[in-house]
Amino acid sequence: MASEGQREALIDALRGAALLGILLVNIQSFAWGITAPSLGMLWDDASGLDRITVYLTSLVFEYKIYPIFCFCFGYGFAIMARRWRRASLANTGIVARRFRRRLHFMLVMGLIHGSLIWFGDILARYALAGHFLIAYIDQGPRALLRGIKRWGLITLVFIVASALLSALSAAPPRMSDGEIDEMMRVFDIYARGDYLSTVLPRLYDYLWVLASWLLLFPQAVLIFLMGAFVAQLGWLRDPAKHRRKWRVILSSGLTLGIPISLVFADHAVSWAADPALIASPATSFALSLAPLLSPAYIAAAALFSISGLGQRFIRSIAPLGRLALTNYLMQSIFMVMLLSGVGFGLADHGQFVSAIIAPG
Repeated sequence: MASEGQREALIDALRGAALLGILLVNIQSFAWGITAPSLGMLWDDASGLDRITVYLTSLVFEYKIYPIFCFCFGYGFAIMARRWRRASLANTGIVARRFRRRLHFMLVMGLIHGSLIWFGDILARYALAGHFLIAYIDQGPRALLRGIKRWGLITLVFIVASALLSALSAAPPRMSDGEIDEMMRVFDIYARGDYLSTVLPRLYDYLWVLASWLLLFPQAVLIFLMGAFVAQLGWLRDPAKHRRKWRVILSSGLTLGIPISLVFADHAVSWAADPALIASPATSFALSLAPLLSPAYIAAAALFSISGLGQRFIRSIAPLGRLALTNYLMQSIFMVMLLSGVGFGLADHGQFVSAIIAPG
């Protein structure tokens, strides 16, 4: 069986890798507003490398990485609750209060981050959804499994309802010229303006993000519970012992996730090249199912960690995940300084250049 330190290294490595993936997906949003293509705009003179970067980023990372971060959050919740109970804090009320304090701290940091630095903040959203975990602080795997089924059904209802509303709406297939002009005006503010000029657009975009996330929060709670469930069963504590389970998850995730990711990646390039396009109901539905590839990534990491090479690699990137909050906030500040008019204003240099400088 893997040691406690090895187990922590694996989940820390997953968290650290997720942070990098989130940055690669969101890097263009530091210069574009919420109505722009999620991976930025491909200008008429965009290079082939820029187009390939958009395609691969969407195919491999977009909407597949944040569920891993959710999973790690739920996993960490289960481990933290167990440690607090072992530390003579068996009283569920005490454990719940400590967890609430952490969530409140996350909420405050998230609101500051989203309002003052980057509108795409996830901390506040996770803090709000995390309150639904408190009911499971002293629950075992069976109760967690019931919660997974319950929230899985709620998530499915939200996905289907969202797709139906999109199909029945009278929204035009393309944005109006005025909406395109507004999108470009916001880009000009983010990419070339000073800090004060970005305050109001950022607040508008952040409020829009928080409001729209109401449709996605059931999915976040579902994945939180999945992480807590896996933590209690010990599947990551000893991946070799559960090798067969991880292989099934890997093959299932790839089988279901790859076709959907191919569809969505093709749309991502089309949208970046023609930002006036509005996603069709079918594309919106594919977007909702894109996280199906995420379990395959987790399974691949678990299986890779069994080998000596995998263990060495995981130990090398685990430090990125141990200070996840600090690294998350610092990468936002770093990207604002690199891409926006507040700093070096590199947003005009294309997706490939942005993707190259992000890991640095």
